[in-house]
Amino acid sequence: MLSTVELDSVLADQNKRKVQLPFEMPQVYGFLGHAYVLGILQPFEYAQPWIHTSYIQLFIAKHYLNDFQEYRLDFYPDLMIAYGNMPWLIYRHCDKVLLSQLGVDIHRYLITQLEREFYVVTYVDEYYIHNSICYQQNHFVHDIFIYGYDLDRQIYHVAIFDKNRQFSTQEVTFEQFEQAYLSEGSSSQTLISSCKRLEPCDYETSKYGAGLARFDFDLKLMIDVLNDYLEGRNSTKRLRMTQQPMEGYFGVEIYPLLQDFITRVMEGVQNFDVRPFHILWEHKKMMVARVQYLQKHGYLKEETTLLEQFERLEKQSYTQRNLMLKSFMSENRKILQPLLKSLEDMMAAEKALIKQLILELQ
Repeated sequence: MLSTVELDSVLADQNKRKVQLPFEMPQVYGFLGHAYVLGILQPFEYAQPWIHTSYIQLFIAKHYLNDFQEYRLDFYPDLMIAYGNMPWLIYRHCDKVLLSQLGVDIHRYLITQLEREFYVVTYVDEYYIHNSICYQQNHFVHDIFIYGYDLDRQIYHVAIFDKNRQFSTQEVTFEQFEQAYLSEGSSSQTLISSCKRLEPCDYETSKYGAGLARFDFDLKLMIDVLNDYLEGRNSTKRLRMTQQPMEGYFGVEIYPLLQDFITRVMEGVQNFDVRPFHILWEHKKMMVARVQYLQKHGYLKEETTLLEQFERLEKQSYTQRNLMLKSFMSENRKILQPLLKSLEDMMAAEKALIKQLILELQ
């Protein structure tokens, strides 16, 4: 590992012996791509129209079901950290193989990126990452988000799932990170993705400014996506000018699939997986936040009953998630039976609520 003196030489600004880029606990963290993006953008008011328009649609991709028998419920658009499909984030992609061929030390690379205000995502072996689920237990390659460093303390500021399976911010020593990064197992995942947050004013003087670092609130678009969810329409077809639509199940169509998933888990032919129910809960949380946002900006009346009703759905989904966790921890599959009726009730209640929401918005 490079010495502190050698790492000092990397800095363009010697006053930046420590850097900690803005990052807050995200509203959505069931999949880390969302957690990274929201942790960066959430604090800023100009990003709220995009957040509340984006976190409406849910889907389960057919290829996960067909190829892996995995009921992978996610928001659409999905894991966004690896792609350039949202405002205010510019991306730079590299890979471990290229850095190795060029003889670039990973610490030099990370510190240079962070000093330039680029967040970094790469892959490490969590066996070497203190306070991770797999620390000193199992070799497991997973992505890690780096948002700061301290040269004097020889640490990086990172975001990971901790040993309690909670998404959290941690400190990882340079030595631990290097072991985890260079581990033989981690060579199977080579991506290094960097992104930098832009202010809307960064493009004001650019001829390209009309479409970059800006997202004005679009009520019609929000209603369109709510209708997509309500009618189970494939929202990926909205992007067919730039990419091939994805095959999958969208919006309320995911509920029968979640019932199938629970039935298969109870029959012992499907592995436990709490993630679909965690994402379902996060979706209801975002619906509550969306109603609050619409009230705040005058699109919904303060006296609407929608907020209270969406909060009830959020509590119901939290109970569903916790029942799934309890079943996993106790290895008791029979206690999942009530979820089948609960999901049926939730689908009916949510369809009525979203219809009401669209009517009130119109």
